[in-house]
Amino acid sequence: MDMPNLSQASARPLRALVLSGGMALGAFEAGAYAALEEAGEPAPDIVVGASAGAVNAAIIAGNPPGARTEPLRRFWDLMATNPTPATSFLLGPPPPGGAWRTAYNEASALQTLLLGHPHLFRPRLVPGPRIGEAPALFDLEPLLARLPAFVDFERLNNGDCRVALVATDVETGERVVFDTACGAQIGPRHIVASSALMPVFAPVELDGRLLADGGLASNAPLDLVLDAPRDRPLDCILIELFARAGSRPRTLGASVARATDLSFGNQTERILEGRVREQRLRALVGRLAARLPEQVQADAEIASLLAEAGHEPPLTLVRIGYRAARVEAGPGKLFDFSAVTLADRWTAGGEAMQRALGRLQLPAAATILAEGLLLHEVEARSEKG
Repeated sequence: MDMPNLSQASARPLRALVLSGGMALGAFEAGAYAALEEAGEPAPDIVVGASAGAVNAAIIAGNPPGARTEPLRRFWDLMATNPTPATSFLLGPPPPGGAWRTAYNEASALQTLLLGHPHLFRPRLVPGPRIGEAPALFDLEPLLARLPAFVDFERLNNGDCRVALVATDVETGERVVFDTACGAQIGPRHIVASSALMPVFAPVELDGRLLADGGLASNAPLDLVLDAPRDRPLDCILIELFARAGSRPRTLGASVARATDLSFGNQTERILEGRVREQRLRALVGRLAARLPEQVQADAEIASLLAEAGHEPPLTLVRIGYRAARVEAGPGKLFDFSAVTLADRWTAGGEAMQRALGRLQLPAAATILAEGLLLHEVEARSEKG
């Protein structure tokens, strides 16, 4: 897997951005990227995403460095809704916390689930199966039609930034990766396929395969970054929209929301555990190789094996975890596209990214997972209610 064509004279580490899926939670990722751009940080060399993360990744890579916040803002402003326009007109927006805000968020999620979203997905008149498809309540045709207004696909596919998006084969269960470094030509249908969470959204027929949401295979495809060969240090920022850590649920809705967080958040933990084992094995092979006689090390087959398992430049991972506040709409938080909530998530993403960039400047504060593998954890909420 080739890396982007970058000047080897550059001393800075490679920068990767991994964006997980989470539907309306994706506003958090957009706000985080806006803060990255505002800080004057180098543009990512690698952007990887699934579902909502695939949408954000495409907008990022499909626009010029330094000018990506504006299309992200336009997209998420277009996604914003108001579930109670009369109340908002008379009383203004709901407060940051409390019963009113909780009811407002729940009304927003319920409205979206019942009626769809005019700029994102529409109800099917007949939810049953169509030829070559699976049953679904909505289709993502509105998103498909609007993506070209936010993404320059020529730039996405031929720019300096490597882009990798994932979907899931409905029939085989395989993860399907669309990677520009491997020659993939990503278009709107690839992004929609990555976002098609069954049974809410209809899967997408693409290249003879029926594809659904990438989160069903790997909601935060971190391994696509970790496993790529490189000759420079790597700073990877992972935005996890389903926090693995949380509080004890006290309602049925909270239990469902917590189960969702665990099912997606633990995917990343398994990826990290595998990487730690690999790093430790590499270190062990290195120590064993140092004890081999020179004539053994010079053997072509042994030398090839040692080179393959040899030392890699260091990797620093900053994992930003979004932990939904109590006033969010429980399991319906994915469908809360209310303007107030999206604004809160955007702001929280920006604040979390600022903290993440600060952590990258403090390697001594990182957790050492293995030799050459450092981890920083940043937890964020949309608000304090």
